[in-house]
Amino acid sequence: MENNLLHTIFEVSSQLKIPAVIIGGLALPAYNVARTTLDIDISVSINSQEELDEFLKFLKEKNIFTKQHPKIEHILFTVFGMNSEAEIWLKPCDAFHWDEEMVKNIQKFFENVFVLSVEDFLLSKLARMDRSAIDISDIIKILISTKNSLNWKYFRYRLEWVGLENDFKDILKGFELDSNLETREISKEILNKFNNLTI
Repeated sequence: MENNLLHTIFEVSSQLKIPAVIIGGLALPAYNVARTTLDIDISVSINSQEELDEFLKFLKEKNIFTKQHPKIEHILFTVFGMNSEAEIWLKPCDAFHWDEEMVKNIQKFFENVFVLSVEDFLLSKLARMDRSAIDISDIIKILISTKNSLNWKYFRYRLEWVGLENDFKDILKGFELDSNLETREISKEILNKFNNLTI
């Protein structure tokens, strides 16, 4: 995945010790799911206006600009540079903020580019206020591709943290209605892994 803007934003975030991850469709290959997207969405864990201003200053030094006037209470802003653009999100999801567990579990994707843990990425998809059929499809594909490596205990703990256990079970119920027998069996297996846990 070659994109100079993407790499430069991560270079700046690393220099300033600001946790940053790709979010959205661009992150899916990190979880063994392919979906074509050209959108660059990056979430940064910034805690103050001073830190945000410094991040913007360092981006500007790399010829990456925003036409907006980002404030710490905003959800996102757009930056332009290197013949591309990216949305910078100050929250990993519109429903919740960054927290220590999320930062601690960030994973390297490639080179200097990072993603949320698979569990937290699923959480961000489930928590979307405007969750779409594409989001549900992504959730199902990620669950299928990671069912044997997913940290189910951590995932359940995170679902309880945002109160999304029932949303997750509802998605699995829809998954059980699939006409494909193999898909229904996978759904049962995932539900069993989820239900047979104690926190």
